[in-house]
Amino acid sequence: MNRPYAIRPYDGNDESAVLGLLHQALGGERAFDRTNAFWHWKHFQNPFGASLLMVAENEELLGLRAFMRWQFLVDGVSLHAVRAVDTATHPGYRRHGVFATLTRLTVEQAQREGVDLVFNTPNVRSLPGYLKLGWAYLGRPRLLVRILRPVRVSQVLLGLAAEDREALPVPNAPAVPAASLLSRPELFRSLLRENDRLCTGIRTLRDAAFLHWRYAGLPSLRYYVCARGEPLAAAAIFRLNRRRGLREIMLCDLLLNDAGTVTVSRVIGDLI
Repeated sequence: MNRPYAIRPYDGNDESAVLGLLHQALGGERAFDRTNAFWHWKHFQNPFGASLLMVAENEELLGLRAFMRWQFLVDGVSLHAVRAVDTATHPGYRRHGVFATLTRLTVEQAQREGVDLVFNTPNVRSLPGYLKLGWAYLGRPRLLVRILRPVRVSQVLLGLAAEDREALPVPNAPAVPAASLLSRPELFRSLLRENDRLCTGIRTLRDAAFLHWRYAGLPSLRYYVCARGEPLAAAAIFRLNRRRGLREIMLCDLLLNDAGTVTVSRVIGDLI
């Protein structure tokens, strides 16, 4: 029979146990390595603030509920949000209310701190749990895909050709590692101001600190920037990935100025 457990805020002494629980509950088959450095980058170096972290425990750590701080702009107004990530429950305590209790108490703490909304991108296993807790499903984000080698893609997906296991190539010029370019925030300030002015609807508050944290500070993934113009007129931030045995370029952020000197097609053309 499972013993009672308590809910409390995370503290630094929990780090090793939390990482062990995450690996036990979620596994390690990810694009990134769930290391101490990654944990600190994600939850304590975020320019929007340190994450709101709660744990469940008795004699051992049983559950984790992590809300990353996030900030949106809506028609020029700042919206303080948290993003629900890193949900983990000890296998021996699943279906004992750990997930629901942790989530409810963490949401209540976020409300006390004045957070405006909570959002996340749940997988198919966790989505039903959120719906039971009263969360609203807004649908899947739309992705745009351009296939460069249609015959090759079709053959691999149909099992008619071997998967690509070659090392991912290093991009050629004009792409440069994100860490080298994003360490110079003065290059991006004007471009970011223009994008904030032109964009409408709800969007992540992007500034030079956010770009550096998101694309240059991540310990286990390498991002690149393809930039055009002097002063900077456009920047495409991307990384190389392998999906279902096929190599892909993931375009993560695209910044353009208002002068029309660089088009989307020209910037994307630099990537391929």
